Amino acid sequence: MRKCLILLFALTTSLVHAAPAWRWVDANGQVHYSDTPVPGATQIELSGAQTFGSSARQQPSAANKPASQSALQRSTGSAERYRSFNIVSPKQQETLWNVGTVVDVQIEIDPPLQPNHLLDLFVDGQRRNLNTTSTELGLEDIYRGTHTIQAVVVDQSGAEVIRSLATTFMVQQSSIQNPTNDSPNRPNPPRPTPLPTPRPKP
Repeated sequence: MRKCLILLFALTTSLVHAAPAWRWVDANGQVHYSDTPVPGATQIELSGAQTFGSSARQQPSAANKPASQSALQRSTGSAERYRSFNIVSPKQQETLWNVGTVVDVQIEIDPPLQPNHLLDLFVDGQRRNLNTTSTELGLEDIYRGTHTIQAVVVDQSGAEVIRSLATTFMVQQSSIQNPTNDSPNRPNPPRPTPLPTPRPKP
């Protein structure tokens, strides 16, 4: 009996090679299995056990391959990365004269802004929530003094994608009460009053 079990196990594990098998019963009623046909033996079909073979192990790998490729595409991002993202105006350490309270900001981005991405600005560390696609902005409520500005790209959920380097600039407003030499609002100096010409005595 033990020999029959060992032979059955060997036949089962050899199915990866698709070898035929035969089964017969001897005069004592003992069942035998063999890979060699004998008189009175019946060939048996064991193809169902092939799921344990190497071909079965390869099927999950083949099935998982497209999913792995899709995951790789998602991890690298379907959208192209931004190569450059800068504020080109105002320039670093630039002094802006008499702009009122509005500063024109120009942003350079390469490649262009991608779908579902928006631009926003941080002014002195505070986000303005502009959420625009325009690279030319009019920044309001910028008063006299030194300011820091940064541009940021955000996605649909408001998560930050990329942020530019900080740009520091100064805003100066000329005053008539305290004009500067290059101020366009400086008043003209008063003209001296001419002295009266004395009349000759008679």
